[in-house]
Amino acid sequence: MQKKMIKITGKDNKTLKLIKSLKKKSNRTEHGLFVAEGKRLVSEALHYAGERIKVVVVTDDFLDREADFVTWASGVCENIFVVTNPAFDEISDTDTPQGILAVVEMADKAVPDLESAKSIVVLDGVSEPGNMGTVIRTAEALGFDGVYVMKGSADIFGHKTVRATMGSVFRMKFKTDCTLQDIKELKDMNFTVISTTPLGDTVLEKMDVPEKTAVVIGNEAHGVGDDVLAVSDLRVRISMDGLAESLNAAVAAGIAMHWIKNSSKKD
Repeated sequence: MQKKMIKITGKDNKTLKLIKSLKKKSNRTEHGLFVAEGKRLVSEALHYAGERIKVVVVTDDFLDREADFVTWASGVCENIFVVTNPAFDEISDTDTPQGILAVVEMADKAVPDLESAKSIVVLDGVSEPGNMGTVIRTAEALGFDGVYVMKGSADIFGHKTVRATMGSVFRMKFKTDCTLQDIKELKDMNFTVISTTPLGDTVLEKMDVPEKTAVVIGNEAHGVGDDVLAVSDLRVRISMDGLAESLNAAVAAGIAMHWIKNSSKKD
């Protein structure tokens, strides 16, 4: 283990500078890298994306507390950096750092196979990272085959989104920077495109679920875009008895995805 550990004492190390730069989306995109911070997320990365981990960084304190964990990490990733708490604070993106993070390579076009896929969730302008991460986590839990992310949505690989996925980001299949053409491609592959909207003329709970379904979740404030609504096969609303006019995007997504998967099992 000791041969694989590199002690860094200063803040000017080029790797630490790179990690700090990954707080910006443009740099994440340029380098094809993102950061997973905290013991749980790093554990998920080691389990499910070990071959894509470029470096693991820990503090002296974390090494003292979690020597066995770091030993395991060193067996998966060859590059283990040990830094001081102040140096880690510079690269951390949390208020209370746990003292461990991993730099992970983005999956190389691990997009859903539309031939075999039955259910896709499309995020059209979902801007809150917490909502996006929750939808991704829910999609995995319910057995969806993949996530399409339209241009203008939050970044899947931003820190808050990654944290909200609780590890699903390492296992789900994605297609990012999608356009209207990608929606049309889904239709060409026999997917029924269902857009959720409070003004939908079809009630979700009374809908016959098609064999291949792409459910669209819109922006928190403005909903699904008009261009996507125009090409959708169905505009669906979730029935509500209370006075609230709308639901949180992640909640609406969870209800819609659960109904679709549960109804599919009954067929």
